[in-house]
Amino acid sequence: METSLNRMLTAIAGAVVLLDIVWIGSGRFAIDATAYLALALMIPPCMGAAYYYGRFRNEPSLSAMFSAAAFLMTFPAAMCLLSYLALTVAGPRIDVYLLAIDRSLGVSWPAIMAFAADHPWVTVGLNLAYQSIVPQSLLLLVLLGWCQRPLELYGLCLAIAGGAIAAVGFWTMFPSFGAYSMYHLAPAVAAKLHLAEGVDYGHELTQLLKNGPGFISPKDLRGLIGFPSFHTVQAIILAWYARNIPYVRWPSLALNVVVIAATPVHGGHHLIDIAGGCIVAALAITFADSTVRRLRVTKAAERQMLAVLPEQSPLPAA
Repeated sequence: METSLNRMLTAIAGAVVLLDIVWIGSGRFAIDATAYLALALMIPPCMGAAYYYGRFRNEPSLSAMFSAAAFLMTFPAAMCLLSYLALTVAGPRIDVYLLAIDRSLGVSWPAIMAFAADHPWVTVGLNLAYQSIVPQSLLLLVLLGWCQRPLELYGLCLAIAGGAIAAVGFWTMFPSFGAYSMYHLAPAVAAKLHLAEGVDYGHELTQLLKNGPGFISPKDLRGLIGFPSFHTVQAIILAWYARNIPYVRWPSLALNVVVIAATPVHGGHHLIDIAGGCIVAALAITFADSTVRRLRVTKAAERQMLAVLPEQSPLPAA
């Protein structure tokens, strides 16, 4: 079963990487090939360790941990690159409609930012939570491996894959860059904020949509997607797959609630972006868990069938 899941992850990551390569080859893009090559060189050791612990040591948890590590180094980088390439084919922006939905709900992004500016310690705490997604992912990967939960490791990776593909796919058809692409903050407010992204970043993103992605490097890639909020997707997925780890489930849940609360401030998102992220996360988790469950049932049925098959008697001698 683990072999099937491992192959599935490899196929998903490989397909996205291949799409990136074909797309880059078909157009004129400026790519930091050296940086991407350095990233690629980190992947074979993890894949080799996954094969060693699975094939020779019969330790599925360690094998899954290294397999997940290879996937989480490959797939997110490839999808982020794909989102930059997708700028060249993206549809019309929908920020004006998202902004109208927020206003109909009585939500004012400038008022949220003014509150954040008047509460600097709150803003700092939100920033730390917002930046915690990558460290959380690495820690959860190690903890699931340590607790011998290989199927949940594979589920985590499948959920991230499903969520990212859905988010990037929708965003390519209907791009949006968040509330900070629609407003200019008052200088007095902006001066008090220490945001994860600069106050002008949203407007810089709109220029990328107009002029193309420019020089693409993994050292400088940042999230382009407004709706659905992929930070929200990641936060929900991380909290879900941490739920069965003792002493971790509640801190993870609390931290990721703060991550979601931070998205309008440090991600510059419309509030409706968070709702979209919740829907995508629910669909991604359902897809991942149902895939793992289906494979588990299939493998159990195969083992049961083999157990009840009568032993084949040798053919009589001629």
